[in-house]
Parts: sequence; C-alpha cells; structure tokens
Amino acid sequence: MSRRQPLTRGGWEPTGTSADRRSELARSSGERATATRQKLLDAARAAFSQHGYVETTVDHIVQLAEVSRGTFYTYFESKVHLFRHLSSLIDERVARDVVGFERSTGNDPVANLRISTANYLTLVRANADLYRLVEEAAANDQSIHRARLASRRRHVSRVARLIRKWQSEGFADPSVDSDTTAAVLVAMQSGFAQSMYLGGEAHDELSAVDIITNIWISSCGLSRRRRSRP
Repeated sequence: MSRRQPLTRGGWEPTGTSADRRSELARSSGERATATRQKLLDAARAAFSQHGYVETTVDHIVQLAEVSRGTFYTYFESKVHLFRHLSSLIDERVARDVVGFERSTGNDPVANLRISTANYLTLVRANADLYRLVEEAAANDQSIHRARLASRRRHVSRVARLIRKWQSEGFADPSVDSDTTAAVLVAMQSGFAQSMYLGGEAHDELSAVDIITNIWISSCGLSRRRRSRP
C-alpha cells in the first residue's frame, strides 16, 4: 500500500509547491511580499469581523483582498494558520505598549504602572474585534485554545517577575506571593477590560485606570519610595 501523502490545505503537514514558496517567502523580506501578506491579514480581519471565525472561508478572504486562492496558499497554510498570525498581533502590541513603553517617569513604579494600565485599556478598546475573535476561535479550535492559554501563562509569568523585581528593589511588600498575586491581577485586569469593551459594560476609562492601579498597589504593597532595609 502506498504511503498517504500529506495534504497542503487540509491540516496535514504542508508539502508541494505552495509550501516551498512559503519557505522561500519566509527567507525574503521584499516589499511586495510584505505588502501582499499584510493585505491578506487586513482582509482576513475584516472577513472574520463580518462573518465570525467559524463561518469565514478562504474565499471570503481572497475576495476582500482581491487576490487568488493560490496567492493565499503561498503565504498561509490555512485559515487557522492565518488566524494565528493575526491574533499574535495582540501579544506584539502588549509587548510594545504595555511592557516596552518609554518610561519617561523614571524608576517610579506607581507612575509606570498607571501608564501601563492606561495603555492596556487603550489596546483592548482599539482591538476589541481581535479579542472577540480569539474568544470565538478558542472555543472552536483546540490548537488556538492552547495558544491562548500559553499566552496567558506568559503574561502571568511576566507580571510575577515584575512583582519580584519590585520586591528586590524595596518597592513592594516582600511577603506577597508573587505568582498567585500575578495570576489574580492578570485575570482581574483582562476580565474587566473585556467586559467593558467586548461585553458593553459602561465605565469611565480614566476612573477605571485609577481603580485598577490602586488594586495593584494594594495587592503588591507597592510604594513610590524604596523601603528601608533592616
């Protein structure tokens, strides 16, 4: 019996011309390739928002992007593959705006925390469609569900490291359980933001920033000044 060949478009390991072209494009950073890839991502975002994750097809995407199906499979293996790249924008923007923003306030942990919180709420508001799609896709695709959990674990680990840094520098209460506190704070902040921007709850954003920041301060025993060491 001949060995079954993997299928490029049905979830098997990609092989053949399209897979070869994707490998070649991955090594290339040409402006035309970058523009076409972004065109597909933008079209997919619009199609997902219009039809939902489950109902959106490759045909919807290529029609909006005004490219051929062959072009789609040159850049992406499948709808799921494209969606993973699209949803990764959230992590990239968190890294840029919530974690890596320019700290003009110096080493003031409270001021920096307030800026980070404000940036996070702005990010969720601006990308509510992506957050909504991730929720839908995770409920229908186990691989996306696992990726979503892995992303959350990374955020919790990052916050735990930040709390331990504050503790080591004398800004936070050293008796605080950094891991559990980080898990609670991440769940609180992300849950509130999604309730407000995805669920339609009406809250004043500036007041929300102040309240969330104060919850972090209280939970971590955070202070603007270093504690004196014994």
